[in-house]
Amino acid sequence: MIVWILLLFFNLNAAELNEVCVTPNGEQAKCIPINSCHVIRQAIAYLNPEAIEFAQASQCGYENGPLVCCGSSGRKTTPSPSSTTTPSAQSVPQPEENFSLSPLDDQQLPDGTLCGIQIKQRDNRIVGGNISDIYDFPWMAALKYRKPDGSDAGFRCGGTLISSRFVLTAAQCLNIRGYDLAEVRLGEWQISSSADCVPDTESAMVCADPVIDLKIVSQIPHPFFSLRSGNNDIALLKLEKKVKFTDFIRPICLPPPELPIPKEGAMMDIAGWGITENDDASFVKLKTLLPVANKAECVRKYKQDKRLSVGDGMICVGGEAGRDSCSGDSGGPLMYPSIKLGVPTWYLTGVVSFGPNQPCGIKGYPGLYTHVSKYVEWIQETVQT
Repeated sequence: MIVWILLLFFNLNAAELNEVCVTPNGEQAKCIPINSCHVIRQAIAYLNPEAIEFAQASQCGYENGPLVCCGSSGRKTTPSPSSTTTPSAQSVPQPEENFSLSPLDDQQLPDGTLCGIQIKQRDNRIVGGNISDIYDFPWMAALKYRKPDGSDAGFRCGGTLISSRFVLTAAQCLNIRGYDLAEVRLGEWQISSSADCVPDTESAMVCADPVIDLKIVSQIPHPFFSLRSGNNDIALLKLEKKVKFTDFIRPICLPPPELPIPKEGAMMDIAGWGITENDDASFVKLKTLLPVANKAECVRKYKQDKRLSVGDGMICVGGEAGRDSCSGDSGGPLMYPSIKLGVPTWYLTGVVSFGPNQPCGIKGYPGLYTHVSKYVEWIQETVQT
């Protein structure tokens, strides 16, 4: 694959091995062989045209093979005048300025050239939600269950792909009474159809790649998960093999460790195939925007509930009439599109956890989400094993 791409290089710049150079992003870096530049090699691994163009523009010389100006990114990160963002990305406040949203430096997790990117974006229900685009949220996973007799029990939780081998979900999803967690499905959009196709133009259709069902070789709940209190409701699922990333299967980025809870009122995206306002499970992936709720008021509400304890590792989100995550959405992602780099790069802010002892989507009753940044160090340690 690398050899094929090398044939595309042109317009060589006069530079020597290990000389200082400037990347297409304006970053001062070093001119080194392409095979030694991890970020560019990873970016072009799946033949993304944008990454290939960036690699071509990064070439700084030739010495027994192409040399590239190797900085911190393998794709364009400076906004262009024509760059556009999705409506949800425009409406979401940015994090505190003193916290970096650079992807984690971890060999077991994908860097910013792969994670959090929706390759294509076309113009165009969770309770009160909207039907997602076929390209939306390619990191979404659906967890499939079986009954004790081995018969199919359908999809009862969600999850999020964070690397080629691991899915992040809620710990409660590992132990649903009367059901056994069997497989992870990736690349799904409409569960009720074997082929997912939607109109692209008046005369053409766009179809997703076939879904992939993978067995789980290891279910790893957080060691301090408490079903009684709801605290530490997070788990990792190790898949039977590595998955190849495509336009419809890609990982999301994890946030930096200990990133503070987003400010009250910040809008977050949720998505899933859970129960809708009609009390039926959705066959199509649904999405909606929910605001971060006031934590003190949320704690007070759940003290009245007497079932759960709102701990430090939780975010309260929602509380608006008619919009909420619901049964079947547990384990799914609460997401945040950072647009500091000119295009949305999606980060996993939370995991759908528990709700109040009320119907879904009741005004004044926010849902509880596991705050992922509190658990990033545990995630990093666990995926290394």
